[in-house]
Amino acid sequence: MCLSRMLVQEAHSTWFSSCCVFVLTDISGNKALENITTQDQKEQIKGYTDKLAVIKEVLARRHMKVAFFGRTSNGKSTVINAMLRDRVLPSGIGHTTNCFLSVEGTDDDKAYLKTDGSDEKKSVKTVNQLAHALLMDESLDAGCLVRVFWPKTKCALLRDDLVLVDSPGTDVTLQLDSWIDKFCLDADVFVLVANSESTLMNTEKHFFHKVNERLSKPNIFILNNRWDASANEPEYMEDVRKQHTDRCVNFLVDELKVLDRDKAPNHIFFVSAKEVLNSRMQRAQGMPETGGALAEGFQERLKEFQCFERRFEVSGEEKSGCSTRTRT
Repeated sequence: MCLSRMLVQEAHSTWFSSCCVFVLTDISGNKALENITTQDQKEQIKGYTDKLAVIKEVLARRHMKVAFFGRTSNGKSTVINAMLRDRVLPSGIGHTTNCFLSVEGTDDDKAYLKTDGSDEKKSVKTVNQLAHALLMDESLDAGCLVRVFWPKTKCALLRDDLVLVDSPGTDVTLQLDSWIDKFCLDADVFVLVANSESTLMNTEKHFFHKVNERLSKPNIFILNNRWDASANEPEYMEDVRKQHTDRCVNFLVDELKVLDRDKAPNHIFFVSAKEVLNSRMQRAQGMPETGGALAEGFQERLKEFQCFERRFEVSGEEKSGCSTRTRT
């Protein structure tokens, strides 16, 4: 089924490319045909051609790429760590992601990293070493990419040819256009990590408006992180959740126009990544996952995080046209 869909998609893209070449090139200088299209229509077709090139590149890849964005300290790195079930990326107090970080699996038994413009494998044994390496490398800025290769034997998720991309806060740069061109055009899924203790900010919205200009209906999920704080005010929890949900739905449906209103709620989640990470690490060590100080309602938040993981995986597979999973 996967192969047949890819063949159909390739046939469609080839036909469309041929039509574009005819309109943009073949009729140039042919006076009998020169009035078929206006200049504005040609520009529009050129835009479609560029988007098609991006889609073909995504379909040609064997891995699934997920990019995480949001304001500084909203918990992007912690969300990725929770998905990986380990502290792979530096996160928490004192750690701010100052460049783009991609995490992907390696068949090697030791972790290492590579920086922009270098094939040198820099050994990384611990998260603290990674944090130190990133902090001490003065050549790294917000527009750089550091690729972290983590042993597949240590993380089952990375055995599925999945690449997770962490980013600096969307509120710390004016270079959104170059960010999108360098790191986002081939992403299968975008995850906006928001702070549930506040509301969606214009800087977050502005970034995704920019993404939407360049991509054809980007696949976006919104995580309202730190939802465990709602346990402190249970009497307001449902009202606050509805308020956040309504704003997120309006953003996805009315502003970005990337989803229908009935499907948008399936792309919005209320989670506590820190809770999920701690519980999964407890379980990996053979301890009860509910051990430690967890706010009331933890199980519901854990289930919602698991639901997000399933939804984004299925959604990413549908977007790319076939499954990227290798697990049974």
